[in-house]
Amino acid sequence: MLNLENIDLVNSTSDQVKVMSYSFFIWTSIFAIINQKFHLKNHPKKVQDDIKNRIVSIIHGALTFWAAAYIILVEQPSFGASNSQTMQFTMIISASYFVYDFLACLYYDLADMSLVSHHSLAICGYAVATFSRFGAPSSIWGLMSAEVSNFPMHMRVIFRQVGLRHTKLYEACEWTYFALYIIFRGSLVPYMVWNTWPESEVPLLVKITATGLFLQSVYFIFEMKKILTRQYFQYQERKKKNIHHYWFSVNPRIQELSYINNQKKDRVF
Repeated sequence: MLNLENIDLVNSTSDQVKVMSYSFFIWTSIFAIINQKFHLKNHPKKVQDDIKNRIVSIIHGALTFWAAAYIILVEQPSFGASNSQTMQFTMIISASYFVYDFLACLYYDLADMSLVSHHSLAICGYAVATFSRFGAPSSIWGLMSAEVSNFPMHMRVIFRQVGLRHTKLYEACEWTYFALYIIFRGSLVPYMVWNTWPESEVPLLVKITATGLFLQSVYFIFEMKKILTRQYFQYQERKKKNIHHYWFSVNPRIQELSYINNQKKDRVF
């Protein structure tokens, strides 16, 4: 059994590997339980697999966001500070999730090049920060900035997959996701990158990962702007034709709208 009181996640590689292995087993077990108990009738298997995997992602996002927020607000480490036990534990838990999710997405054919590159960079960044004992504060800032919008991001996709895209419920999730993403990634990520690069102790790969997160954030913020612009014109058409979205069901009159059968796939996860 794993005795958390006697482990040293800062100096002991064996303890790091041990916690990583236990964490990977836990994430896999959570998915196995969800896969066994949760079923969506009348939906393709691939959609069901994706939704089940997203539930695990929501759990990871909630846990790691609050862990990262605690470290930043309570421990208040400087960007050049050495890694603490709490930071190491949080990074290892998150890294084990990304390993699980990477393998699960490959196995269930849910992966694309964007996911492969994102998860590979995240895992490498975590590994370097963990083993070098420096760079965790930057990783924790990036983790909090990324996971704050995790829940509405996944719920938005889940509602779309179950046929509720043209509802107020979907719009509420999407707008919440966009707002959190733009506010936190548009402010905290540039702040994190700006303070990470001058620190000589922070490994280069951690700096590159931080910069990659910044560039990804800028790209998706511009994509969100395009989506919101498109939605404004769609709203104007609905208003002109007196067609309204319902909260929990799709208004059958949406078929009268010109854009319904010609919608682009959003590139913001």
